[in-house]
Amino acid sequence: MATTMQDRRTPDGSGDRDGTSLVPVVRHLLDQVPVRAPSLIVTVWGDTISAHDCAVWLGSLIRLLADFGLNERVVRTAVFRLQKDNWLRGRQAGRRSYYDLAPSGRRRSDAAHRTIYRSAQGAWDGGWLTLMATSDAMRRSDQLRRDLAWMGFGSPAPGIFLHPDMSEQAVRALLHDQGVEDQVVVLRARAEESSEPAALRHLAREAWDLASLEAGYSDFLRLFTPVMEHVRANGSLPDRDAFVARTLLIHEFRRVTLRDPLLPQAVLGQDWPGETARQLSASLYRAIHAPATAHAMRNLETADGGLPPPRSGYYDRYGGLD
Repeated sequence: MATTMQDRRTPDGSGDRDGTSLVPVVRHLLDQVPVRAPSLIVTVWGDTISAHDCAVWLGSLIRLLADFGLNERVVRTAVFRLQKDNWLRGRQAGRRSYYDLAPSGRRRSDAAHRTIYRSAQGAWDGGWLTLMATSDAMRRSDQLRRDLAWMGFGSPAPGIFLHPDMSEQAVRALLHDQGVEDQVVVLRARAEESSEPAALRHLAREAWDLASLEAGYSDFLRLFTPVMEHVRANGSLPDRDAFVARTLLIHEFRRVTLRDPLLPQAVLGQDWPGETARQLSASLYRAIHAPATAHAMRNLETADGGLPPPRSGYYDRYGGLD
């Protein structure tokens, strides 16, 4: 018998996804996009809660995440893990627990925002931010390797990491958080004009899994093009549907684009789907951000009551929101 929305389990065993009152195109997204609680909570914090710059009551977050099939036990466990990993920090007020981004979580979130919500890829100046880590640093910090990959760095050889367009300040903050700033050399490098273009293309495919990136962008287009078509035909989405769709949009786009080093077109080829995926992400986000925000503001609670309006910087995403 085919698996239905009502009897499907989430990958972490957290329970059934309650999507029965969502429009079909959004229910289909829930059925197609696998979610893990810690990763989804990072998405919700980065995309929604950080825009309001406040701590939220854990109980209201549990309520908000029910549409994604995450039950109370799973959310509490995931929040505890994120607190241990210095993504979140908590405080107690009476019997209620409130959480917001920890300083290191805010730095990582801000660095991700510059990639996720950029309006277009700028012209590449041919430079590379290059990190050379000692063998001791690599032995001490598996987390460093994971965080650099999450920021889009490629590694053509052990202990060497490359990125064509990354803030040096964000990298130095990460090295400080990991306690390896005295074990990693940060360099600015540029290829000689006489360098063979084919060598650069070969290096890029050694340093990054471009085939996986291309497949990720193609899957993103397959998942979210029908949602965009639905929105164009119907004007928008109901608030609850908009929040689910916007969260999954950024969750999936973040998963792919944060691994993307944003290499120049000459390296990637003319059929690279990354920029088409970015344009779709921006168009759909602009179309549904307002009802999605309204749903979050009705459901999330702070120590002072409801969620305050987003900060002005929120409206700069993707080059400007209405």
